[in-house]
Amino acid sequence: MKRLVVIDGKSVFYRGYYAMGALRTSDGRPTGGVYGFAAIAMELVRKLNPDKAVVAWDKAGTSISKRKAIYAEYKAGRIKPPEDFYAQIPMLRELIEALGWSFVECDDYEADDIIGSLAYQTVHSASSEDALLLRRMPNTAQSATPSSSHSTPSDTPESSATSSHSTPSDTPESSAHSASSEDSKYEMVIISSDLDMLQVVDKNVKMYRLLKGFTKLEEIDIEAIEKKYGIRKEQFLDLKALKGDASDNIPGVPGIGEKGAVKLLNEYKNLEDIYKHIDEIGGVTGKKLREGRELAEMSYKLAKIDVTAPVKLEEIDEFRVEPRRIIEALRKLEFRSLERKFMKWLEEDFSVKKQGYGVVLSAGETSEKIEQKNMEELPKDVIFSFDVKALMHRDKKVARKILEGAKYYDLGQGRFLLDPLARRSDNAEQGEMFRDDPEEMRKEYLRQKMEFEKYPKLEKVFLELDLPMIPVLYKMEERGMKIDFEYFEKLKEEYERQVGRIEAEVFELTGTDFNLNSATQLSYILFQQLGLPTKGIKKTQRGFSTGARELEKLKGLHPVVSKIIEYREAAKLLSTYILPLPSLADIEGRVHTTFTQNVTATGRLSSLNPNLQNIPTRTEEGKRIREGFVADVGKVIISADYSQFELRLAAALSGDLNLVEDFNAGIDIHTKTAAEVYGIEMNEVSKDQRRLAKTVNFGIIYGMSAKGLADATGMRIDEAKRFVDHYFELRRPIQNKLNEYLEQARRLGYVETYFGRRRPTPDVLSANFLVRMGAERAAQNMPIQGTEADLMKKAMIRLDKELPDGAEMIMQVHDSIMVECTPEVAEKTKQTLKTVMEGVAPEFAVKLEVEVKEGKNWGEV
Repeated sequence: MKRLVVIDGKSVFYRGYYAMGALRTSDGRPTGGVYGFAAIAMELVRKLNPDKAVVAWDKAGTSISKRKAIYAEYKAGRIKPPEDFYAQIPMLRELIEALGWSFVECDDYEADDIIGSLAYQTVHSASSEDALLLRRMPNTAQSATPSSSHSTPSDTPESSATSSHSTPSDTPESSAHSASSEDSKYEMVIISSDLDMLQVVDKNVKMYRLLKGFTKLEEIDIEAIEKKYGIRKEQFLDLKALKGDASDNIPGVPGIGEKGAVKLLNEYKNLEDIYKHIDEIGGVTGKKLREGRELAEMSYKLAKIDVTAPVKLEEIDEFRVEPRRIIEALRKLEFRSLERKFMKWLEEDFSVKKQGYGVVLSAGETSEKIEQKNMEELPKDVIFSFDVKALMHRDKKVARKILEGAKYYDLGQGRFLLDPLARRSDNAEQGEMFRDDPEEMRKEYLRQKMEFEKYPKLEKVFLELDLPMIPVLYKMEERGMKIDFEYFEKLKEEYERQVGRIEAEVFELTGTDFNLNSATQLSYILFQQLGLPTKGIKKTQRGFSTGARELEKLKGLHPVVSKIIEYREAAKLLSTYILPLPSLADIEGRVHTTFTQNVTATGRLSSLNPNLQNIPTRTEEGKRIREGFVADVGKVIISADYSQFELRLAAALSGDLNLVEDFNAGIDIHTKTAAEVYGIEMNEVSKDQRRLAKTVNFGIIYGMSAKGLADATGMRIDEAKRFVDHYFELRRPIQNKLNEYLEQARRLGYVETYFGRRRPTPDVLSANFLVRMGAERAAQNMPIQGTEADLMKKAMIRLDKELPDGAEMIMQVHDSIMVECTPEVAEKTKQTLKTVMEGVAPEFAVKLEVEVKEGKNWGEV
């Protein structure tokens, strides 16, 4: 059977933009979204070998016009992406054409409708009777021409987006859906991160949903939909009509959530049947349904994918690849890693057959070819990859072997450990993620083997910490964290109202409407229209900066400045967490972050796609977002948090015996520090004095200066200097140790953790003052922070083996580990966490202390 692959263009481009947003060409053009799109499109060609390949796109200005006519607030409240999002679209169009994909957009139809129309044709062309019936129907629609943005429908039959309760099987279709006998051979694969597409999943239409950036695709078929939602697949549209969809601002029936909607649909077959039997439905539910009937029917029309878009499957060009054209396009965009990957595929990973003027590439037996390569210098019983964890996600057979005890070697992690400052660009990392070239692996392994022979302590870190962490992190990523969709919908509505209110207040204060997300427009308003002073304000190519630091300098000069800061805080929470998190959840409602060990030179874990470690921890807003992460049904969340971890390690590593004794005696360190600095008794220390001492106790490890303390606390600079000087008299061992680290950095060119993890320090000798100061701070805090990271990994590796059945690690953030478990093993889980984490460093004189909490959601723990 032939294969049609269709990408939901804006959905994938949006994902690429936010995953690779910092990427730019040498002349400054933003290309992150284009890169992300290209990476997934090229990988899909390799994996799926399409016969036809389409990018469906929302046409600017017209795509939602039909639905807006039904409901003016359709998709209202969405935060407009930054300017460089739209600036990349012309580049994307060029690249899509060069890659050989057909680009399709139509007036009055969204990308969902284009995909739905192609899906309808794919399904219904499989039946000769359906095909015959469709061919007999009058030609009432003008087809869209792939790669053309000028095609428009003409005299189309009434769209299913505007019909009340029609379904594809009872909607008259135009000859836009006529099917040839050849079309009947197609199966369809949809690539999207939008759950709206579940409507069109059918017997030979499946969906691959993007998860975790570009490394994981979740395959969704009819069975998966019915298992997830507890309804029949054909009821999915009715479900949306009842519960609504916050992402598209489809209201649904007020007060009817997903659970209530599912219950109704299990009793009645669809929305129409529910209202036929409305008199039988009593109580609050019946009242809500009666009051919300018009909204339900309108929501049905809004949510229903229109299958009458003027695009013909039979008229879409066969997929062709012209290597020279692709290489030229990738070079123009400076996507060097993608170019290298494509060249490798041409040489090794594809069989090539000429067809017409171009070349069609079809997937070959890559694993067999790899085995045939010269591998004699690689251990035969070891699985090699530049990214073992990504390989495990892509190949479940490999994952199962590793989890069962097979040996493996991660070349990317080894490379990073040997030189954590050799930072590869985002595009190089992404390109390498899919490339496990045998010859390159062989050379890299031999190089690393020689390097590790020079640094046996570093090799021990690699073999005992970083490599064993890979399957631990893989399991955490696979498990993910469950979110409460209804909670996030309510939070979205609240924050959208807040953002709208603040925006209106800004416009009132400035006397004009403008794009608050445009730095150029905001700069003009502040510095030209309002005439705010520019002295001390950083100037950029586009005008005076409106960055956070610059706005702080302007606070108090005009009330609009505080409003802009407030707007940005609310809009950031909305766009960074509240809106995208539900869309990143899989069909089971779980969000799967990616943990990396090769981002920070200290060895700390990082979280990507999405970054769950960056959710604010000390603010009420951050807590409210964390409350949306919930325990699965019948389970609880347990959090184990190291208390004052870094300060305890600083005391132990520096030999500050007084501080160690205070910790081991359970004394409040911040209160005692304040008492010693101010020369008073501990019971005389005020809250403000303790707060200052706490700021310095933690800040000193990061090289906090007197100015830093003044900025953080509001103290005068002379007061802050006296406080810091006095503090270091009390903490002389820590001061000496920090100076020792700095001296080692200058003399040897590196610093290291207690266990031997290294960080090169070339910039401590820089002639540039700012560069040198930054490098000195990094050199001083790395041994302590890195030792903390090493101990955290050591604890997680032990916990992976010792947690009771029914308990699984799901998150690591800062100094804490989170576990999801059944209530029956909760107490045992708490004890195991406390025992393992507190006993992870018996060689240190200081006592480690772990606080354990239990709750139903992340916010509670």
